[in-house]
Amino acid sequence: MIRWQTLLILLSFGVMLTAHATSSFPRQLQDATGETFLISAPPQRMVSQTLATDEILLAICPVERIVALSQLAQDSTYSNVVTQARQLTTVATANVEQILSRKPDWIWVASYNRAEVIELLKKTGAPVFRLANFHSLEDIKQNIRLVGEVIGEAQRAKELIAQMERDLNDIRAHLPKGRKPIRVMSYSVGNYTAGAHTTFDDMVRWLGAINVASAHGIEQHAKISDEQVLVWQPDFIITHAPFSEFSVTRQQLLKHPAIAASVAGQAGRIVVIENRYFMAVSQYIVEGIRAMSEAMNSE
Repeated sequence: MIRWQTLLILLSFGVMLTAHATSSFPRQLQDATGETFLISAPPQRMVSQTLATDEILLAICPVERIVALSQLAQDSTYSNVVTQARQLTTVATANVEQILSRKPDWIWVASYNRAEVIELLKKTGAPVFRLANFHSLEDIKQNIRLVGEVIGEAQRAKELIAQMERDLNDIRAHLPKGRKPIRVMSYSVGNYTAGAHTTFDDMVRWLGAINVASAHGIEQHAKISDEQVLVWQPDFIITHAPFSEFSVTRQQLLKHPAIAASVAGQAGRIVVIENRYFMAVSQYIVEGIRAMSEAMNSE
C-alpha cells in the first residue's frame, strides 16, 4: 500500500471552508455530505485529469508543482493552454499506472471522468479531489476559489476571478443600449441544443439575450428536431467548431432545410465560436462570451 502524507479527500462541489482556511495549513474542508477532512500542507506534486483544472492550475500555480496534465491540455481543438502544456515533460493519461508513476500527492478529477479510473485511484489511497459543478459562471468562479484554497494560492485565485469580472464588465459595457433582447439558440451536431442549467444559458443571460430553448422549458442538453428551429425562430443560431472549420460548419448547418428556411439562416446569422472558448469551464469561458457578443452585435 502506498503511504501518502496528504489525507485522501473526495469531494463533490458543495465544499465549505472553515473560517481559518484562508490563513494557514492544515486546512479543514467539509464536503456535501457534511464530513470534514484535513489538508495538512499545500500539494507539491499535482496531477490534473481535467481540462478545467489544467487551465486553472496553469494560471495560478507554479508549474514545478504540476507533474502531469490531462491529455486534452495539448489538444488545440479544446485547450487554451497548449503552449504551456507542451513545456511540461509529462502529460498524464487515463491510465492509472501512468498517473501513479508520477508519485502525485494530489490528483484532480471531475464528475465526468471515467468512474472506473476514479475508483482505482481511490483504492490505492491516492488523494483524489473531484469537482462536480460546471453549469454557470458562478460555478467556474467557485471552482477557481476552491483550487486556490487547496493549493495555498487563494490570492492568485482571487486575482484571476477579479480579472474575469473586469473582462465581463467590459464586454457588458459595450453592449448596445435600449435594444430589444436578442433571441438565440445553440445548435450542435446531432441536433442538440442547450437549455437551462448550462454554461451556454448563463453566457446568453450575461449578454442580456434570451436563450429560446431555455424559454421553452428545455433543460441541460437536449435533442430537438430541425423543425423546432422554425417554431422558435431565433434571431441567431450559435454553434461551435475548430477555427479552421468555421466555414464548413456554417455550410453543414445550412444544409438542414429548416435552418436554411429560418429567419436566422436566411439572414446569415449562423455564429460559430471556437470549441476551446464555447466549451470552456474555466476562466476562458470569458472569451466565448466575448466572441458571442461581437458576433451578435456587429450589425
